[in-house]
Amino acid sequence: EIGLAWDLDSTSVGFSGTQVLEVQSRDRPGVHSTSGPVGFRVSGNQLLVTPRDHARAVPMLVLHSSDTLWVGDDKFSRGETALLQWNGRHWRGRFKMFLNPRGQLTVVTRLPLERYLLGVVPGEIGMLSDSLLEAGRAQAVAARSYTLFYKGRRGSEGFDLFATVEDQLYSPAESERALATRCVESTHGLVGMSGEAPIRANYYSTCGGMTAEAWEAWPTPSYDYLSSHADAGATGDFCARSPLYRWREEWPARDFAANLARFGPQFGVPLPAGGVGELLEVRVAERSRSGRVWWLEVETTTGLIRIHAHSLRQVLRRGGNANAILRSNLFKIAVRRDPATHRAIAVVASGAGSGHGVGLCQTGALAMARTGSRGEVILAHYYPGATLQRLY
Repeated sequence: EIGLAWDLDSTSVGFSGTQVLEVQSRDRPGVHSTSGPVGFRVSGNQLLVTPRDHARAVPMLVLHSSDTLWVGDDKFSRGETALLQWNGRHWRGRFKMFLNPRGQLTVVTRLPLERYLLGVVPGEIGMLSDSLLEAGRAQAVAARSYTLFYKGRRGSEGFDLFATVEDQLYSPAESERALATRCVESTHGLVGMSGEAPIRANYYSTCGGMTAEAWEAWPTPSYDYLSSHADAGATGDFCARSPLYRWREEWPARDFAANLARFGPQFGVPLPAGGVGELLEVRVAERSRSGRVWWLEVETTTGLIRIHAHSLRQVLRRGGNANAILRSNLFKIAVRRDPATHRAIAVVASGAGSGHGVGLCQTGALAMARTGSRGEVILAHYYPGATLQRLY
């Protein structure tokens, strides 16, 4: 089950033909049918379900906090997936609608794993050509393994995974692509395994030449198959063609301090009692195994601020765009000063890669495919020690 949206006040769902609305409730279970679009609106502690093709329709259903509404047709019971119209696009599966613990509307789609991957692989690996199909095959196996490893991860929200980059980007049917579909179908049921369990198949855009271990990115134990190693071949780093292979960020000293004040407390970074103060120095205090920043120290007129790797990208943000997190933790950083007063006027970072660096480097995988590597070889490179097994 994939969470498409949550904390909504209202939404609507359309479809072709007659659809079944199944209410799961301890008090008022039932099955209803309708042939037109349906609107959903939160009113107090109730969810009102109203036909949208009647000008002054009264609610056909009223759901409470403990109720669940399923929207779909009889195709789902046969293992097929209908296309429901929501948010201006068509989505596979059977929709699940309910009031979440915050009293707002959540929209979920339930669909078979292989159908789900049709909407994941194109958005994650990007446009494919015949010469890049092996990278697409590796991405399909990684996404399938990731899904099985993390199933139930968002259980407190009432579904398995977010449809966003927080888990895997899941897109509507309009985003599906024929070559990506071939990659999913040609690897049907193929999963990366460690022991008897699917692997934690993390992946990201660009490693910058060096992958990272899992604990470098999150507070988690180590995994043998998620090791830090050089991501290079005979001609250099695999992801060197990526536009994010190397990058530069610059913040005016005032903006850098403002980001610390705004985002530090949100992500568990203690600030001095007197606030951030005026910037004096920024330095890398410690690096992790892959060379990424593990601890960053910011010295100000009010005290010392220490930022750990696990919150660093969220706190620093990008220069001139506080809505975007820093591309990676693999960087050098320095203060630029006024020649006359030596006061800090800017902070400059020179970095490499985009993403957490753990597992499969997508631009690296594309480069390996371009030089003739099979998907199985790509997977063995990024998840060393894991095995491939066809589970179904």
